[in-house]
Amino acid sequence: MGLLERVQVRLSGEPGADNEVQLRELCDLASVRICLRIREPTLPELLEPIAADVVVKLWRRWNYEGIASENGDTISTSFVEDVLAEYDDEFRAYQEQQAKNNGKKRIHFY
Repeated sequence: MGLLERVQVRLSGEPGADNEVQLRELCDLASVRICLRIREPTLPELLEPIAADVVVKLWRRWNYEGIASENGDTISTSFVEDVLAEYDDEFRAYQEQQAKNNGKKRIHFY
């Protein structure tokens, strides 16, 4: 299942979630940000579920961009500035795993 499909499943039934153009843009944005963070040229399949979480969060705050804090009588809204920060441990684990796998000796047959 690709990133866009994962996002569509998670947002199923939400108003406006059928806007594929915006979802694709957010998928691209999340993918690029994750790739830059983990220093990979393409989004690894292993990290697609995290990218889907990020896209859903970005989608839900699409119309509220820039809000740092908002208070109401019964509603309080606050957005973190770095949506990817909560996944730093997973990104670090991925990078460590990649470094470990790349450091293993391989047998080459000629």
